[in-house]
Amino acid sequence: MNSRERILTSINHKEPDHVPLDLGSTPSSNISAIAYNNLKKHLGINTGHTRIYDVVQQLAQPEDDILQRFGVDVLDIGRAFNTLDTDWYDI
Repeated sequence: MNSRERILTSINHKEPDHVPLDLGSTPSSNISAIAYNNLKKHLGINTGHTRIYDVVQQLAQPEDDILQRFGVDVLDIGRAFNTLDTDWYDI
């Protein structure tokens, strides 16, 4: 079962092969920047940048490596924008 099938199966109140995973597809399912940095530290990942896309809530935009590592099924469409480091600035 691929991610799309898994999500649609769940939406239709049927049982997928496993629970769909979501990490940051919406602000309500995202991870705080502090928790994200702690997760990366726990996993031994010291590369990449933590990008905060919601300054008020301090929400991180999870990096592709993390999403692939956990097999996340849902992505934020906003990931198509601000993909270059030059699109971001340090705070």
